Amino acid sequence: MASKELFHLLRVLDERETGLGRDDVAWAFEPAKKAETEDWVKTYLTPATLLTKEEHAFHERFGEFTPQIHSAASGRPLSDEDFEHAITSLESSTAAIDAQCKLMEAQKRALLDFKAQNSPNDDQSRAGSQKPPNKLLRDKAQLELELNELSSFLHQKLRSSMDQADSVSTNLPAKIERLLEKDDRMLDGLQKVLPKLNGDDSKSDILQEVDKLCHAFTFLEANAIRTKIDSIYQSHLPDPSTNGHPPPNEQEQASVRAELEELSSEIDSLLTLVAENYYKQPITKRLGSARAESHGEAARWSEYLSSTLHFLSARLEGLNEHFHHVHAHRAALAAVSQTLDETLAKPAGKAEDQQPAAKVAQALKGLKPLRLVQANLPEAPDATAQLLRHLDVKQPEATDVAKLSLGLRGVTLERRDKLAALAASTDDGLSKLLGESLNKADLDASDLLGAVFAHSQFGERRLVDEDVQRELDVLEGRTQTIGEQMRRLDVEGLSSEIRRLQRGVLSQGK
Repeated sequence: MASKELFHLLRVLDERETGLGRDDVAWAFEPAKKAETEDWVKTYLTPATLLTKEEHAFHERFGEFTPQIHSAASGRPLSDEDFEHAITSLESSTAAIDAQCKLMEAQKRALLDFKAQNSPNDDQSRAGSQKPPNKLLRDKAQLELELNELSSFLHQKLRSSMDQADSVSTNLPAKIERLLEKDDRMLDGLQKVLPKLNGDDSKSDILQEVDKLCHAFTFLEANAIRTKIDSIYQSHLPDPSTNGHPPPNEQEQASVRAELEELSSEIDSLLTLVAENYYKQPITKRLGSARAESHGEAARWSEYLSSTLHFLSARLEGLNEHFHHVHAHRAALAAVSQTLDETLAKPAGKAEDQQPAAKVAQALKGLKPLRLVQANLPEAPDATAQLLRHLDVKQPEATDVAKLSLGLRGVTLERRDKLAALAASTDDGLSKLLGESLNKADLDASDLLGAVFAHSQFGERRLVDEDVQRELDVLEGRTQTIGEQMRRLDVEGLSSEIRRLQRGVLSQGK
């Protein structure tokens, strides 16, 4: 946001009519030079160091001649559009100044006439009364002409402003209705998004169903393996009636039966491990990743929903403020037009009342004149005072034109500073809002790209190329094969065989 020193410098440059603007001095208030420039403004642009207008005029008239060095403008080159705007503003300001000059000249003449009428010197009043009537008629005609020109100009301006306000107020309901229809369609679309924000409770049921299936798989496979073992055992039992071999020993049958029972007891644990590693764990992992993706998608939809609702509410508030502002502006224009009509109608009524009095004076021309006491007639309302009150400008007590113009110039500079501060704050707010919007758009774009490339070859970061990954997969497959082979080894049988060989070696050594 711009500092107070910058506005003070711009006001001083504007008062001295240097022709320099904000673009010409903005480089001095950059962060690198801002502190130094502010110190310079506080030191040298004070009432103790600056020349007043009288001192400056005296210096220009009697001071030493110092050649001025015109430096090239450091701003951007002016375009045709800038020249057109400048010419248009100059023409409008010239017309306003001419109208104001005519009005002030008329007021000056009226004040001089009033002063001449109220002069205590009888000679001056007598001399003033002996003015030729042609001059009075000419002044009156001039005043009426200027009044008509000013009233026509004001009526034209008010008519154009009223037409613009009427067109805006007429087209505004249709525009607001179209915007509200678009908002209704958008809200209907947002209702379809609401189911995506709710969590999916069916995944817990899926996990329970997976557990049931794993238990059923373990139970059925265990029964199938036990049935197969029993059938193999029954098929390999020797039958002495058929092959003539003697029946096996009961001790051998008991040992075989014990081994089969031990193997049967390990079937359940092995099948549980198989179901856990090959079925349940991959399904659980995929369900977890799907749950994380659904939560992320729900969060993105929730953010989109909140930002959309915030945008709709902000736009609705802006439309409401704009609607009230348009109607208030139209009512103000109507009030100004009515006041102007009433102000212009009052002098006409007075002129009609004065015509019979003039006829009576002509009829009594031959009678002896009487000295009348001047009556305190009510003065006509001052249009300048009404305009200043309407613009909320404090009117000075003195009627000096120079003081009035000086006060108006101060009010103009003050309101120009306020407008500049408002424009700067508005620019900063728009810049921040635009930056936040662009940042949010970048985040949304990155999320969309991540969702698009999630199931492609670019969806994850890879630290190795395809050949190395292929070799790693082969190595992992071999490692898994070796692990399965090691699990199939009969460790107890190998250990018993090794102990037997050791005992044989020891017995041979003895």
